[in-house]
Amino acid sequence: MDLKNAGLAVGLIVGIIISIVIIRMINKDGKFKTKYDEMQEIARGKAYKYAFWTLVCFEVLCIIIDALGIQLSLKGYTLQFIGVIIAVMVQVSYSIWNNAYIGLNTNPLRFAIFSVIIGIFNLLIGIGSIIRVGFIVNGTVTETFVNLIVAVCFMIIGAELYIKSNRDRAELEAGEE
Repeated sequence: MDLKNAGLAVGLIVGIIISIVIIRMINKDGKFKTKYDEMQEIARGKAYKYAFWTLVCFEVLCIIIDALGIQLSLKGYTLQFIGVIIAVMVQVSYSIWNNAYIGLNTNPLRFAIFSVIIGIFNLLIGIGSIIRVGFIVNGTVTETFVNLIVAVCFMIIGAELYIKSNRDRAELEAGEE
């Protein structure tokens, strides 16, 4: 294993540890496990099902592209990460629009703040890497693309949560009149 791959592995492990700490911080009770009501659990089950089938379809598409001999300008794990992030976005988006993303013990404001911080952090890492190394090296998109994808995903999540919150508030106000 070269130094670059070792750095990637360490970065992933550190990211997982930071994610655990953040989840505990955004939950009002300080616990790792987020609590959901029965309706949320059902909606989350559907969201996971749709995400699973999205990932299966993505992998089939990758197999077809490979079988046809089409060369993509992405490293192997970057392409796989794109599939994972698309599936995660399907799960998150479905959950948001079906009131199943924010748990009963989650502090929505803390969640929004951490989402923005994570998005900005990944955007800065991506921009810094582009400045330092470039976006395309030897005809291949660099790993910087992963940070940019994560940044965009957190921006999308933030926008969806904002729009959903405003829509729910408008519906509540209209119902009170």
